[in-house]
Amino acid sequence: MTNDTLQVLAAFVGAGAIGLGLVSLFVILTFAFSRVAAIEEKISRPGNSAQEQRKIWGNDPLGRLMRSSYVFTFLVLRSVPSNRLNRSAAQIGDISTQLPVRLVLWAVLPPLCLYGGFALLLIAAVSYTHLRAHET
Repeated sequence: MTNDTLQVLAAFVGAGAIGLGLVSLFVILTFAFSRVAAIEEKISRPGNSAQEQRKIWGNDPLGRLMRSSYVFTFLVLRSVPSNRLNRSAAQIGDISTQLPVRLVLWAVLPPLCLYGGFALLLIAAVSYTHLRAHET
């Protein structure tokens, strides 16, 4: 492959990553948020962080994104086999709460796609820049 072909490929990968990120963000803010709110309800106990985050961030787009990332963090921390991380998850919500897999997937997959798209965009940008620098 020539250098020009690799640059075009990096540009298309970057554009695809931006598209993936925007679609994921749209899903997080619309379809998945009702499921995130349901998880917040189930894991909330009086005085824990999940209830406080709901009051602090509200229901506007930025608040929905922050609350979704907070629930995502809770689900990731409680699934890791580490006492320290489980204690951190317990500060957010009740880690013993049983959640349906479908509900968890709605709260985990869109943020993973968003973060994966961002990582892919960074890799494509670095590759494109590297190829441009070595073009001469």
